[in-house]
Amino acid sequence: MTESQLPKTQVVIIGSGIGGCIAALALAPYYSVTLIDKDAEPKNKVGESLAPATIRILKQLNLQHLLSDPRHIVSQGTLSYWGSDEPTLIDNLKNPDGFGWHLDRAYFEKQLREACYTANIHTIWPAQLVNSAKIPQGWKITYQHDSKAHQLMSDIVIDASGRHCVFARQQGVARHQFDKLMSIGFTANLNITKNVAVISHTDDSWWYSAPLHQNDSNAGVYQQKRIFSWYAEPHIIKAAQIHTPQALLQRAQYVTGLGALISQLDHSSAALHPMLAANSSKLESCSGNAWFAIGDSAISFDPLSSQGMFNAMACAMQLSELLINNGLTHIDNRVIYQQQVDKIWQSYLAHRALYYKMVS
Repeated sequence: MTESQLPKTQVVIIGSGIGGCIAALALAPYYSVTLIDKDAEPKNKVGESLAPATIRILKQLNLQHLLSDPRHIVSQGTLSYWGSDEPTLIDNLKNPDGFGWHLDRAYFEKQLREACYTANIHTIWPAQLVNSAKIPQGWKITYQHDSKAHQLMSDIVIDASGRHCVFARQQGVARHQFDKLMSIGFTANLNITKNVAVISHTDDSWWYSAPLHQNDSNAGVYQQKRIFSWYAEPHIIKAAQIHTPQALLQRAQYVTGLGALISQLDHSSAALHPMLAANSSKLESCSGNAWFAIGDSAISFDPLSSQGMFNAMACAMQLSELLINNGLTHIDNRVIYQQQVDKIWQSYLAHRALYYKMVS
């Protein structure tokens, strides 16, 4: 089949996570969009915090009602033991956007996928990106779906595949790690209700705890489910030899600010979650010849910032506005978008350095 006979779309988005879906929904009224994702269903992710400013983006897309679902818990603030044994309450009482949310991440991504269906956006999943080639007619994308290889043509490609940045890596773009931070955590049921997060710093690491939606029908009398996450360099976590949730729980009970929560915890309900990358990293180039990377594909933040999901949405909206105003293939799009991402990255690094300096 020749290129002229292949199915055609104006925008291909690789990855239907938060950034990918937001970009698709923003662009769909103006261009034909195809969403490709390797997963048939969003994967479960726990401990996700959503910044209050997110509501502005959702209002632009008429999606603010999604956060009214009871599976998303309104955040009443964060108790911070960052560099101090005395807590500081960080709340959003004076924030013009209101409170943030402790998000049911997988469910939120399902909501966004449903919004894409409603908007009649072409979706393909599960589908694995196999190859991409830039030719005069645009991008020729090859993907695996239903055990068969398929191809389509697109004017531009948006990489929203997360830290794996699968499309950008196919273009030979390197990714630079700013640090090696990793996380490991456990969830458990508590006989207590506290809709606040807790952050606590130790000598060589830090901890985070937040409430989760309780969807366990066997929870019984327990009032709340929480995530407890430990963030440290990989050699520190590996040396601790955490093979059971009890081993991690034992460390958590001595962390400033977590003791009261641990005392109300049902040890038998504790479930260990695998070690995950939590580092700050950036693509060497976040845009190229008719392609762009958004969200974690472009830059990934330290979870301490609580800005990862908001950044994915903000990047998606910035790029969408650029493509709508200038057209998909305008010669300046690449440079303008790269400058936008670089500005965000430099601001993030400055704030990160200030925050860690408080405990150095």
